[in-house]
Amino acid sequence: MADGASHRTFDGWPAWPRLSQALAARSSLWAICRCGREAVIDPRPWVGQGLTRQATAHLETRLRCVCGARRARLEIRGLAEAPQAGAGGIYVFR
Repeated sequence: MADGASHRTFDGWPAWPRLSQALAARSSLWAICRCGREAVIDPRPWVGQGLTRQATAHLETRLRCVCGARRARLEIRGLAEAPQAGAGGIYVFR
């Protein structure tokens, strides 16, 4: 602003992707654990619970990894970004 004050709009805040974006054509939802394991996640259980408008960051605590981790980071990827092998072992908990 002209007087040196900052102006911040909160229209897009928080900037996390929403679960509904993972439902778009040619998109997929992936979980990445700190142990390095990656797995594709089926968002249908969460959609059935009416959580399509939730930020993906708020759903991370609903994942469990076989390594014992009780949280995994969620990413929305295009179909071409899927790993060729070694995926699996992360599950929707609730």
